[in-house]
Amino acid sequence: MEVKIIDTAYGGYGIAKDNEGKVIFVPHCVENDILDIDIIKETKKFSYGSINKIIEPSEYRINPKCKYAGICGGCVFNHIDYKKQLDIKKNIVLNAVRNIEYNNDIKIIYNNNYNYRLRVNMVSVNGKVGFYKFKTNDFVNIDECVILKESLFERIKNFVSENNITGSIYALENNNDEAIAFLEVNKKTNLKCFNKYFNGISLKHNKTIKSYGDDTIVYKTKYGDVGIGHKTFFQSNLYLLDDFQKEVVKYLNYNDRIIVELYAGSGFFTSALLNVLNNFNNDYKLISSEISKDSVTVASKYGINIINEDAALTLKNINHDIDVLVVDPPREGLNKNVVENIIRIKPKKIIYVSCDPMTFSRDINLIKDYYKLSDLNIIDMFADTYHIEVISLLEKKS
Repeated sequence: MEVKIIDTAYGGYGIAKDNEGKVIFVPHCVENDILDIDIIKETKKFSYGSINKIIEPSEYRINPKCKYAGICGGCVFNHIDYKKQLDIKKNIVLNAVRNIEYNNDIKIIYNNNYNYRLRVNMVSVNGKVGFYKFKTNDFVNIDECVILKESLFERIKNFVSENNITGSIYALENNNDEAIAFLEVNKKTNLKCFNKYFNGISLKHNKTIKSYGDDTIVYKTKYGDVGIGHKTFFQSNLYLLDDFQKEVVKYLNYNDRIIVELYAGSGFFTSALLNVLNNFNNDYKLISSEISKDSVTVASKYGINIINEDAALTLKNINHDIDVLVVDPPREGLNKNVVENIIRIKPKKIIYVSCDPMTFSRDINLIKDYYKLSDLNIIDMFADTYHIEVISLLEKKS
């Protein structure tokens, strides 16, 4: 079947339509590609296709830098001109907030350097390392990765090969040549020379976990040190970490006295909030909470005080005015109880960081009677992928 790609959906699929107007989702393509495709899955409302042949390439299609483009499931935008990638992400966000009044432009913060990722989940099979194919469990062995920090990839590749690992490995590296990893294996394994590659590693087989060496390392940001461990979430793009913090704390001002931060993790934004508030040299109160006990423990180790508490409970316990509420929820967004308490307390302003434009839009729609969306930015933490990070400011309506 011959089709023309007319748009891009969140999730990495190009959009085409058949002769009856039914939507077809096609991976590894870009707007204005003319393709010969096969339909591989069909539902009543839409279909999925796969490319047989590129009949006429789009003007936005480039020769991918990655030799595994279209095979590995990682960089599904690697074949798309970077400016077009940014346009695609901007349009996805604009479409997501189409029912929300917003009259300003969307600024995009980006740095299109390659080898930007400082943390990764990878698959290993018989000492070979790689990823799964797009939306499958088919293993793809790779010997290079254009988005991973080169030193991190070499650590993983050589460690997995030397120990003949079959399983999965999560590894992260800081900006001081230190790295830790979590390894889950399918068979009992005696690790050799792990400290040649990692400062610390945790090994899981069945239900047993053994840890060796350091369980945390520190990442030095412009605003202070942040602890990271294999059980804590940390942002990925080494070139944009300082910018990410800066874009969040820029919404603070001298008169902000009571600040509440939810979903604080191990303190990535907390450290920046503290830095700026201390520089204001005023009395202030910062309440930060995080449900993960491991993250709170790591934060405490590096001098950041975070309450180990569910986000809804933190808000439920507040019966006073709040100047600023900072939220950076997981992909699922804000739960019902958090939204209800936001409406009850009505903070003067909300700084909302989101990794999913769809749940972000859902949440903003729930509070739009009380808040106006004043500023909306994209920070491209995941170039060459469909992932989108949004930074926004909401202000209470008078």
